Amino acid sequence: MKVVKNEKGSAAIYLLWLTTVMIVLTVIIVNIARVYAVKQQSSTAAQLGAFAATSEILFVTEEVIKEFDDVMAETHGAGYEPLWNIIEKHQENLMANDYSEQEAYIKALNEILPVSFSDPVLKDLFDLRFQNNPMISTSIYDTVRQVIRENGGNDEHLEIFISPERYRVEVKTDATFDSIADGEMMKKFSKDIPQKGYGPELSYLKYILN
Repeated sequence: MKVVKNEKGSAAIYLLWLTTVMIVLTVIIVNIARVYAVKQQSSTAAQLGAFAATSEILFVTEEVIKEFDDVMAETHGAGYEPLWNIIEKHQENLMANDYSEQEAYIKALNEILPVSFSDPVLKDLFDLRFQNNPMISTSIYDTVRQVIRENGGNDEHLEIFISPERYRVEVKTDATFDSIADGEMMKKFSKDIPQKGYGPELSYLKYILN
C-alpha cells in the first residue's frame, strides 16, 4: 500500500510540476506575441505620424506657391504662367510614366522648385513661412501627436525632425508593453518599445532650411 501511495504522490507532484511548466511556457509565449504586437503598434504610429507631418509640409508648400503666383500675376499680368500650373503639368507627365499621384506630386516639387528658387520673391516667401514662423512647427507637432495617440503610441517621448542627409520627416515614438504574469514565478512589468517612422524625401527643403 505504501508503494502505491508513494507512486500516486509522485505522479501528483509530477503532474503539478508539468502543469506549472505549461503555465509558465504559455505566459512566456503570450508575452513574446504581445511584444511583437506592441512593436508593430509603435511602428505603425511612428510611420503614420511621419506621413502626417509630411502632409503638413506639403500643404504649406502649396500655399506658398499659390501665394507666389498671386504676387507674380499682379506684377506680370495675364502673360505669367503660374508656377503651380507648371508643377501640375510635370506631375501629369510623371503619372503617365507609372508614378502614383502622390509620388508624382512630390517628385515634381523636388524637380521644379530648386530651379524656381532662383527667384528671390519665391525664396523669401518660403523662408518667411518655414524659417520665421513658429506656427508651422507647432501645427506639425500637434498633428503628429494626435495621430500617435489615435494609433496607440505614446506622445511623451515624441521626437520629430527632418533628416539633414535625406530631407525627410522622421518621427520617433514608442508604445508601452505590459506583460502578463502567472502570479507566482513571473512578475508583471512594463516597458516602452521605441520605433521610427519615415516620410518620403522632400529634397527641395534643403534650399529652404540651409
